[in-house]
Amino acid sequence: MAIRSTLPTHPAAKIREILRGLPTATGYRVTVKALRYRTAPHLQAFTYWGEPEIVIQVPEPFRPFHELVDLGALGTPNVYFPTRRDVIRFLYLHEFCHWWLYLTHGWGSSAEIQCDRYAFANYRRRGIVRPPAVRTPWERAA
Repeated sequence: MAIRSTLPTHPAAKIREILRGLPTATGYRVTVKALRYRTAPHLQAFTYWGEPEIVIQVPEPFRPFHELVDLGALGTPNVYFPTRRDVIRFLYLHEFCHWWLYLTHGWGSSAEIQCDRYAFANYRRRGIVRPPAVRTPWERAA
């Protein structure tokens, strides 16, 4: 997985360190860049299927912020993002989930709530993070 960063505070080597232990989006480039916001920092990232690229945008200037994250039936917690590291890991895991679901189920950019659940459950986890274990309703648990 190629990593590119245009954030002056976070060169590619530092991004690689932040993403260590997370599953790899093989064949995709991860680009981290600044998000210039108007009123308040927020989360924003994209997965481009045609160009194989995941773009993560980190709010700049950075200040700690809260974001409502929709977890469906599990609620909508107001998640605190105190550091750029938390933002990068959360957004990468969310976009990785889309990539994984595209490969395994052909869902592509759907399943926003499922990807938010996966990112929320794992972005602060230390050590190895496994890919999402998502089944369609007609698949049986192993």
